[in-house]
Amino acid sequence: MPTRSQVVDLLSDGLDYAEAGRRLGIPAGQAFLIATGLPADGGDSLTTAEQHRPGMPRESTQHLSDPPPENPTGKDAVRRWVKHRAAADSQMRRAAEQWDLRPEGERAPGEVHELTTVLTRDHDRVTALLKQVQALPGAKKGGSKSQRSRRGSLVGLITEALQSHEPAEQRRLWPAVRDVLEDGDHLADQGLRQEREGAGTLAALSEASPDTEEFDELVEQLVDRLRRHVAFEDAVFALLRENLPQEDRERLGSGVVRAWEAARRGTEREE
Repeated sequence: MPTRSQVVDLLSDGLDYAEAGRRLGIPAGQAFLIATGLPADGGDSLTTAEQHRPGMPRESTQHLSDPPPENPTGKDAVRRWVKHRAAADSQMRRAAEQWDLRPEGERAPGEVHELTTVLTRDHDRVTALLKQVQALPGAKKGGSKSQRSRRGSLVGLITEALQSHEPAEQRRLWPAVRDVLEDGDHLADQGLRQEREGAGTLAALSEASPDTEEFDELVEQLVDRLRRHVAFEDAVFALLRENLPQEDRERLGSGVVRAWEAARRGTEREE
């Protein structure tokens, strides 16, 4: 058990009760009790002499007897231990690598076949993948091998999603834009040009290693291009909803869904 002089000496060096207790291996409230002979709960009415005892703080001592809980996961030693355990567990590593590596939600759930709604949902799925890519550090930011590999897998999923998304737009969306909208040819040409630029970036990514800064720069380029393209198409969708009847949008959207289903089955012809 530490002595009163040991506690008082530490206080004289400028330490508070919490630090003094840590150095002596006792709770802060016990250090206060040893130094003053009084409980730290602040429940007693102190005399003038007691108030001037060595080590008596001016503020309330309630926090010494009932210190706030400490979260052990915030300690560096605990973080290092968890990281070591995760790295040593092959099942945990595989689970981490595969965690939510998939687009979110269904492309066309139930009877949702209206063209702009179907395509918007697909945009949302790709955007969710982009957010996952951005959340992981790459080579430029010191990302781990697992994180860099995961970025490569996510880019692969984005490529896979767009391989069926954009052909469906080329077959259904842009012809309708040319036919229905006053400035349709210009809008369709602009949309198709953006898609070619995005496809070029994806092709370059397929040749780059996720372990390189070149890959990171191409990912940034892809994110910028796809976000601009989605914003552009959102404006086009608004025009279509104003100028194309609901039944026509339903018919075109059903064609898009059939194309996706055919691509998923690996067939070449739509129904």
